[in-house]
Amino acid sequence: MTASTPRQNTLMEAVRHHQAGCLDEAERLYRRVLKTAPRNADALHLLGVVTHQRGDNGRARQLITKAIAVNDGDAAYHNNLGTVLLALDQAEPAAQSFRRALALNPSYPEAHNNLGNALQILGRPDEAVPCYRQAIALRPDYAEAHANLGRARRTLGDLDEAVDCYQRAVSLQPRYVKALKDLGDALGELGRPDDAEARYRQARDVNPRDPDVGAALAALWERASKLEDGLRQAESVLADTPDHLRAAVIAARCERRLGRPEAGRQRLQKLRLDRRDADSRAFAAYEMGAICDRLGDHAAAFGHFAEGNRLIMGTPQAKRYDCDALPRRIDTLRQRFTADWLGSWTPPVPYDGLPPAFLIGFPRSGTTLLDQVLDAHPGITTIEEKPLLDVVRGHVEERFGAYPAVLATMTADDVAAAREVYFTEAAKYVADPRAGLLIDKMPLNAIDAGLIRRLFPEAPILLALRHPCDVVLSGFMQAFKPNLAMIQFGTLESTARFYAQVMDLWRHYADLLPLRTLSVRYEDLVADFAAETRRILDFFGLPWDDAVLAYADHAKTRAISTPSYHQVVQPIYSRSVGRWHNYRSQFHPVLPLLHPAIQAFGYTTDDTPA
Repeated sequence: MTASTPRQNTLMEAVRHHQAGCLDEAERLYRRVLKTAPRNADALHLLGVVTHQRGDNGRARQLITKAIAVNDGDAAYHNNLGTVLLALDQAEPAAQSFRRALALNPSYPEAHNNLGNALQILGRPDEAVPCYRQAIALRPDYAEAHANLGRARRTLGDLDEAVDCYQRAVSLQPRYVKALKDLGDALGELGRPDDAEARYRQARDVNPRDPDVGAALAALWERASKLEDGLRQAESVLADTPDHLRAAVIAARCERRLGRPEAGRQRLQKLRLDRRDADSRAFAAYEMGAICDRLGDHAAAFGHFAEGNRLIMGTPQAKRYDCDALPRRIDTLRQRFTADWLGSWTPPVPYDGLPPAFLIGFPRSGTTLLDQVLDAHPGITTIEEKPLLDVVRGHVEERFGAYPAVLATMTADDVAAAREVYFTEAAKYVADPRAGLLIDKMPLNAIDAGLIRRLFPEAPILLALRHPCDVVLSGFMQAFKPNLAMIQFGTLESTARFYAQVMDLWRHYADLLPLRTLSVRYEDLVADFAAETRRILDFFGLPWDDAVLAYADHAKTRAISTPSYHQVVQPIYSRSVGRWHNYRSQFHPVLPLLHPAIQAFGYTTDDTPA
């Protein structure tokens, strides 16, 4: 047996102190080793890890890089260098380090997990998913990898699987505060606020002073319009963590909604944003914009909204989308749908049950208000902004041929199969989608009115309208999550261009297709709510029910995923009508884009609708 050298003994003693959390003693001993052996790779690497744990990531990178220069073949060195690079906001080089670690040791679960984290930061959650799955395959009890897989699935929109992942992480590690908070977030997005609150409280039982959990609870109460509770909770976080951005923004939002916008502005003005990431700065910018708008400082408000959009559009999450993909699809549909082509279609296939209805329009046209009003009626069930038609379209393309060309040749069996896909998907959100009138509320389903006609020729379609300028302004002012549609809202001009394109396609459909449509203008609804609601119910063949008058109370019982969540729980108000006039100077360049829709839908650019 070979005896250990004094240097090896010193290194082992340093590691023991390091593992015990005694960083000062570990650092002293690592430096003692390096004093006599400055190229000792293990000491360089581990001193770099200690330095990273102390928060000096620049120095940590130098030390671990020196260790790799001495020994390039240790996977742990590359993995830990990647971790340091992530801390330095250098996700792409970090990913390269994790890949190098995996090339040296493919069975390294931490490196798979860390590579997934880097890919998530780079806006590539679809590529992160297999990394986390591999980490879990190598170590099934790896709670962090389960939680990170949940984060990726949530980013990709699969909230049910995200919840499963978080629950698995918590079952493995019941005191895992971040996983409990993230589970609460996902449950909230699924429309289960009570379950979300229970998870937040469970996390607080583990760590009562965790600021992220406290801020999440404040945000939950703000969304539920429990504004005083939300404000108190946010302020309790700020008392311990004065620079907590989410708590500060939620507090400011509560102040604004409680009628104290100036107090909210003062809160936000105290924030130091220069070292925050783009998402955090955008979060603050949108709220400051809303506050300035409420205060009548419209030039400042516009600047804040523009800055928020600029920041979001520059994130990896936004850049992963092709900005031209959806406009190209709309152009294709516009060109394909002609009278001659429609004449070549196989005969329509009548639906022998009660077809679903479709609530369409353009985002920010008042569709969420209509959704809440109609869902309050006992004879109606609504599904709010779920991709039912997207799923059907994908099925049609996969099974029958390229879309939209395949619409012309679909057989009765093809249509029946597509309908089953639709109702199977709808059953994920309502108990029995064939019981009573189902209303599928998704504004941009206007783009696929041809598919609606093919699936359900008799389907009633409710078209929500609002002054095009107000629609465009409101879309520009929202903090949408990036996706193929929402990346069109980056500037006022791009929002106007997208609105004009979508609504031009809709008018083209309306001219060509025998659609059963009722148009409802937001301005008319807020001017005479009862009369307009009665007209809508008559269109659906349903009797009047006073429950629709209490839609705001009904809305408080539902989880509303759109930016209108705080508006539809209030009584009808008209302050949003004509709001665009406050920004008239900014609208001058885009009015020509909107004039065709303004005229077609009966509006003017005067102070009141025509």
